[in-house]
Amino acid sequence: MSTRCFIAMSKDDINYQSIYCHHDGYDSGNGVGPTLRQYHNSESHAESLIALGDISYVQGETVCAYHRDRGDAWEQTQPRTTRSESELFALAKACDAEYLYLFKQSEWHTIKL
Repeated sequence: MSTRCFIAMSKDDINYQSIYCHHDGYDSGNGVGPTLRQYHNSESHAESLIALGDISYVQGETVCAYHRDRGDAWEQTQPRTTRSESELFALAKACDAEYLYLFKQSEWHTIKL
């Protein structure tokens, strides 16, 4: 069974952009959390990752994006915009995410859902 997560960033004080990640969403070892902090720890890296849309996995600098790498429809995999943290949390929970990784104030924050 996969550990699902959501990866998001604050666009301003109100709006958030987010994507779904299906595999290795945990915050230890080779999971998404340590990977984001080590390989994607800047605003430009976070923006580039989220711009890919939903992903199957991120391992180091390698990312398998559903649209780019598997040909899934962009309409189904594009980043989502929410207008509050509570709306972002609700969206992540609706996708059965166990973790939410939020790039805010120049660093990744881990939220266990």
